[in-house]
Amino acid sequence: MHSHSNNTASANFPPLHLAWLVWSLGALLYLIGFYQRVAPAVITNELMTEFALNAAALGQLSALYFYSYVAMQVPTGILADHWGPRRLLSAGAASAAIGTLLFALSPTYFWSGAGRLLVGASVAVAFVGMLKLASHWLPDRHFSLASGMALFAGIIGAVVAGVPLRLLVDAFGWRPVMVVSGLVTAVLAVAIWWVVRDDPVDRGYVSHAAEHPDDTQAPDGVWIGLKRVVGYRNIRLLFLVPGGLVGSVLTFAGLWGVPYLTTHYGLTSTHAAALTSLMLVAWAFGGPIFGALSDRIGLRKPLYLGGMVVAAVGWAMLIFMPACH
Repeated sequence: MHSHSNNTASANFPPLHLAWLVWSLGALLYLIGFYQRVAPAVITNELMTEFALNAAALGQLSALYFYSYVAMQVPTGILADHWGPRRLLSAGAASAAIGTLLFALSPTYFWSGAGRLLVGASVAVAFVGMLKLASHWLPDRHFSLASGMALFAGIIGAVVAGVPLRLLVDAFGWRPVMVVSGLVTAVLAVAIWWVVRDDPVDRGYVSHAAEHPDDTQAPDGVWIGLKRVVGYRNIRLLFLVPGGLVGSVLTFAGLWGVPYLTTHYGLTSTHAAALTSLMLVAWAFGGPIFGALSDRIGLRKPLYLGGMVVAAVGWAMLIFMPACH
């Protein structure tokens, strides 16, 4: 009888195709977030001409996305617990659509910056909301897969913002392409609201959240937890590494890579965009490979240091290798 009841309960879990569909809508917003992050890199000339920008102003325009994105990280966790992923993701997608349209139709530098600021804050909800959906809709054995696939979704968005975006901008202009990007994001907001539910229980299924303890916290608990985390010496040191490694890659691939490669090496914008996209593709494959190797040998620090050395050599080659015209 006990076995029969367990089998019955198991049969009431949501079917995997539905669970992955729900998760994938959150992943699409994460994809759009990476697309928006990298897009300015391939339209730098258009932006500088359109708004009469110098290099500093262009950098500031791109950085506005990151300012609001970072500022939303802690509030996103709290909102995910209080609003639920459905409301959080649909509101984020709707706000991102508005920000993209504001950027696309902006008459001045101020309004284009306001659009970028709104987009960054909006897409910041994607990763946490997507993992929240995974923890409720997918079995525990699929959670790591969902987390890894999230990175691939992001990289796809970044790659789309490379050569494909450059070709579309050459054909139609940057403003029409960004208008369409905003409309696609608006459609995603409607799809999330229509399809996604916070928990399978809302659709008559058994929730996978019961498979693991509830780790939601009140806001006070969040701040206490953050204070405890920052108290660890290794955590403070590891804060610096992503800033140096990840920050430099995102800055180069997301803004300065294309103008640098076209100016220093004489590449076309399309070829330069392809090379910056290749950096992101290597990132997508390098993460799982290093992770699997680390698990296999049971060591983290040697691979971490080795990766930093390889990155330093790569940057040295990129910066100091003479151009061949």
